[in-house]
Amino acid sequence: PHQTRYKNIVPVYRNDRWRYILVHHTAGKVGKALLVDRIHRDRGFEEGLGYHFLIDNGSLGKGDGQVEVAPRWIRQEQGAHCKASNMNVQSIGIGLVGNFNNRKPSAPQMNSLVQLVSTLGAYYQIPLSNVLPHRLVPGARTDCPGNLFPWKRFQLSLKQAMTSPYC
Repeated sequence: PHQTRYKNIVPVYRNDRWRYILVHHTAGKVGKALLVDRIHRDRGFEEGLGYHFLIDNGSLGKGDGQVEVAPRWIRQEQGAHCKASNMNVQSIGIGLVGNFNNRKPSAPQMNSLVQLVSTLGAYYQIPLSNVLPHRLVPGARTDCPGNLFPWKRFQLSLKQAMTSPYC
């Protein structure tokens, strides 16, 4: 009760389908998995939340940088986050709450993203070259995860994390 801190846990499962990791933004100011699930259902996603993971921004009672694991991940089902290049079948979708055309992600969100991607990348042997922003997927017509998302800085942090002896 009254817990003010959270601990991010990243469950991993034996599965050889995951070849890519795609980074998205929700394009909304606030959010949490239950809200994004409802929004995705309203958009016609029968299974709800299209991402495998959602990184919160501190709104709606969630911690800034808190990682929510979606049912799709627990059941090891394909995503509903990027139809282009058949990515829903072969990529892990990670959404960050926020609209990164209006503001940058928070430092806790970025720290959690680096931790999550480095953990998943190491376990599933996904090379850095296969960690992509949604907008760079061939055939995708989007600016996701937003023009203010610090992609080059994220790549540098991720590279450092993945070469760390602690990863």
